Amino acid sequence: MATSRVTNDQQEARRGPRLVRGGYNPSAQAKAASGFSTGFNSFLATGRLSLSLRLALRYGVDRRFIPRYLGILATDVGFAPFRFWQSVTYGRRIQRAEIHPEPIFLLGFWRSGTTLLHNLFGCDPQWGFVNTYQAALPDLFLAGQNRLRRMLASALPENRGIDNIPVDFGMPQEEEIALMCASGLSPYVSLNFPRTANETLEYLFMGDGVDAGVRERWRAEYTKLLKAATLYMDGKPLVLKSPSNTSRITELLHLFPDAKFVYIQRNPYDTVRSYMHLLRLMNGWHALQSIDFEELIQRQIRIYRRMAEAYLEQRDLIPDGRLVEIRYEDLDQDKIGQVQQIYQALGLDGYDAFAPQLTDYVASIADFQKNPSHISDQVIQLVNDHVPFLVSEYGYETLQLSEPD
Repeated sequence: MATSRVTNDQQEARRGPRLVRGGYNPSAQAKAASGFSTGFNSFLATGRLSLSLRLALRYGVDRRFIPRYLGILATDVGFAPFRFWQSVTYGRRIQRAEIHPEPIFLLGFWRSGTTLLHNLFGCDPQWGFVNTYQAALPDLFLAGQNRLRRMLASALPENRGIDNIPVDFGMPQEEEIALMCASGLSPYVSLNFPRTANETLEYLFMGDGVDAGVRERWRAEYTKLLKAATLYMDGKPLVLKSPSNTSRITELLHLFPDAKFVYIQRNPYDTVRSYMHLLRLMNGWHALQSIDFEELIQRQIRIYRRMAEAYLEQRDLIPDGRLVEIRYEDLDQDKIGQVQQIYQALGLDGYDAFAPQLTDYVASIADFQKNPSHISDQVIQLVNDHVPFLVSEYGYETLQLSEPD
């Protein structure tokens, strides 16, 4: 099955992907890891000034990253008037907004194909979503929809840096970024402060490792950002993609008992290979603390296992007819057929109406160039040691280490 790409405005969604634009390319600048100019590339740079100050005081900023941190504070100060403007102008309207009771949650570990799935769903104008502009600027996107948005668009990277997918403010985005920018109640805090991961990564699970009061704050902040998205999308049911939600099914069902889910599984060897590349880049873009990369890999592979185990345990809580599981490889080979099957399995109306737009979008990405892939012995060892159950559960072939010369 599958989903789709959506843009900020529904007109953009219908037009398909934008032309690639120039601008700051984060992947090209990743090695300038402590520079002032890279501060804007951090999620904290578009968050609240009080959040950036509070997290730095709590966790600490290494000396070499002080220029980057100053860049973050400078952008936070610059956005503060817009944030105040949105609070005054739209605060009550956001509070009164009613989220459609049947959102669709797209689940799957990072680098498993959730973005492709989201983009495919986004071709259907009946759905709302959190777009890239809202995700980056959750507290001020309504107040800065025109001039500010146009001004910032020129600073967008040519692509996501981790792959060749073009970036624009209208495309669908994971709401976890908005949650991070607005509240810091997110595992993405560990991107900025990697030595705090034992605490902040518990936001992935919302279990006993998270204080009950913090859990209630998380629910309130998450609901608030979905209300803002609902207001912006004229009350449409939301299609939400966040890998972090893969291990939060219990919490999602608490908030939305009638929600529907699509889970996408990619070959774990390809997932880990690609995720290691993502970790290296993200650490270069966001970190305010130094950490050994091998330590980072070992920690994150354990998180992969915990999230996979949590998903397999919690999926049975989802009522019959509200969960579809697909494999990325099947989606990649037959995007249109997989999307149609998802609609049928979840009982979603409207497939025939948007099928032409879906066909146009799929044709537009037919020449998309994937990054080269090579499964190293390190990746094979990590998968076989930590998530062999995913390999067998979803019908993939177990790989063996290469023979020594």
